[in-house]
Amino acid sequence: MMFSNPEAASEYDLMNEFFLDSIYNTEMFLGGGDTLFQDPTFNSTNLFSAGSTSTSSAVEDATSAVASGNLNGLRANAIMPQAAPSPMIRPASVKPTLEKAKELYYLTAADPPKDGIPEDRMKQVLKAKHDAGLLKPFNYINGYRRLQKYMDENMQASSKQRIQKSLERFRPQFRQKTHQLTDIDLIFVEEWFERSLMEYDRVFAAMAVPACLWRRTGEIFRGNKEFAELIHVPIEHMRDGKLAIYELIAEDSAVSYWEKFGAIAFDPSQKAMLTTCYLKNPDPNAMDKLIHCCFSFTIRRDSSHIPAMIIGNFLPIN
Repeated sequence: MMFSNPEAASEYDLMNEFFLDSIYNTEMFLGGGDTLFQDPTFNSTNLFSAGSTSTSSAVEDATSAVASGNLNGLRANAIMPQAAPSPMIRPASVKPTLEKAKELYYLTAADPPKDGIPEDRMKQVLKAKHDAGLLKPFNYINGYRRLQKYMDENMQASSKQRIQKSLERFRPQFRQKTHQLTDIDLIFVEEWFERSLMEYDRVFAAMAVPACLWRRTGEIFRGNKEFAELIHVPIEHMRDGKLAIYELIAEDSAVSYWEKFGAIAFDPSQKAMLTTCYLKNPDPNAMDKLIHCCFSFTIRRDSSHIPAMIIGNFLPIN
């Protein structure tokens, strides 16, 4: 149980249940363990028949040794350890397939092919990332653990309860839309998310308004330099979940955001909200003052109509 309040069961429980179901379904698809090695070469009859000659000769040698009273040689043979098989030596040029795939992805991402349209180049980068085993379903469980830890350490009990109730609000819709999803479906969602990140790299570079985007659990995966300068953090911290949106806004603003997000998360008729917030530097020892901003956020949903990406724009109010 992620949240201690029984009335505010979190998405953690739902996603955990989903992944357990997914593992069970994978085992059902592959079959039981008895069917994994149905190779005739592993048949016990073949093993004994193949070794019948050597086995019978060993028995004859032992019988003659006992009859002649020469047991020393028999004992020596019995306690002599078998030589360990020599390890297979690979040439230095041979590397595991996964390592080669990772190298290919890094090379493709660093220097994508110049030929073809941008969409084709993007597909090649994503395919290389998938082949390298780096494109996987995102683990939202860790995101909710992080949110819970932050609330426990930095928020009042009343604020935590309001956020938990907001998450509880869309629990039925979330369960309805996720309980039949497979790992392949989630990989397709992650591929769409990665493609969208590449698109917003260009969008953020062209706009002067402070902006960032985050997942539904709050981890920020992109931000422009204007937003980084506004809160006085390095632009490198605006990637890959190093920061979360609720770590950058005041407590009252965080509660207001989660309540508004919970109200429209699964409402197909709404995708944007205009409000205000107070931004802050994530460093608790920072001397920066709170920054009052006009704040709008837009929800982008995946193919299953589940909120997957939130884009926020911040306009400081003098």
